[in-house]
Amino acid sequence: MNQLIKLTIAILFVLITGIGTAQSREILFTASPSAELTALAEKIKNLDTPKIPDAELTRNSVFFVRIAPRKNILTDNNQLQDNAILGTRPFIFVTTPEGVFGKSLLDIYLDIGYEAGDIIHWQRDQEMVAIIFRFEDGIAISDEKKGQLPNDWTKFVYIPTWDNMFALFNRLATNATVDPGKQGEFAPVSLFFKTDADKAFALNFPDAVKKHIKETSYANLQAEGGDAWVYRKLLENKLSLFGHFRGTGRTQNVIVDPDGTKTENGLLEFVGPNRKLKELPEVAIVELGKLMIEDSFSVKSTAFKCVPAAAGHAKATAHKRAH
Repeated sequence: MNQLIKLTIAILFVLITGIGTAQSREILFTASPSAELTALAEKIKNLDTPKIPDAELTRNSVFFVRIAPRKNILTDNNQLQDNAILGTRPFIFVTTPEGVFGKSLLDIYLDIGYEAGDIIHWQRDQEMVAIIFRFEDGIAISDEKKGQLPNDWTKFVYIPTWDNMFALFNRLATNATVDPGKQGEFAPVSLFFKTDADKAFALNFPDAVKKHIKETSYANLQAEGGDAWVYRKLLENKLSLFGHFRGTGRTQNVIVDPDGTKTENGLLEFVGPNRKLKELPEVAIVELGKLMIEDSFSVKSTAFKCVPAAAGHAKATAHKRAH
């Protein structure tokens, strides 16, 4: 980890420890909510809800949560957009609602696994919401960890171990289209490749090199280059397996666990089939506010700012924009 990243993490740590009590959140939308879903939404809404330690989180819930930009989910009058979806890949990462109890938006970003630099560059000024939902009755939670996916593999939510993700990528690549003219990586229903050679590369990648990927850090794979790095980048671009993916079923908070060695730390991860929100049997949308960062001489009003303190350290204040 270079010195710039260390400095950025240190700045964010000051911000985290200095945050005061935020204004109340709102439940912005619900669709056919059960009493259980309503209770979960209320707990996420309330920042005074006690946090649950990572080691005490369980995989027993049928409800999941995912965060998303508000502008992609709700209309101006807080109704679901017709095209609102859980994510931009055929299978998407989710966690349990209990994992975000009592947590600020910044806490959630870090616990999901965002790096400090990514938060500052990509997430600032984004109004975010929590999507709490359950899948339809035909979708089951699998306890498979070794990559032995069933024939009806699209009907399960999986623990994202390395072996499961290798197997899932192979299944998705088998059904992928080849579209040389398609731009970006937006693929909410099925994967695509630019060339037949790219698809063949993904489908025929050797198990021995997959094992090397499992055992080698992201940074070292990048330094080594070669086919292992090309395949690792495919996993990142096609399935959102970013640099801090551990393959253990838990996320990595780079402030709490910068080296990724604390195996009981991190939120519980799942990967499940993507869905339009209007297809889900029950859903609740809770506002999370947004993060804004500026220096003390900025003339703009802030939602999140550092103010010089007499003791020589930064004082952070948080404010949620009213809707």
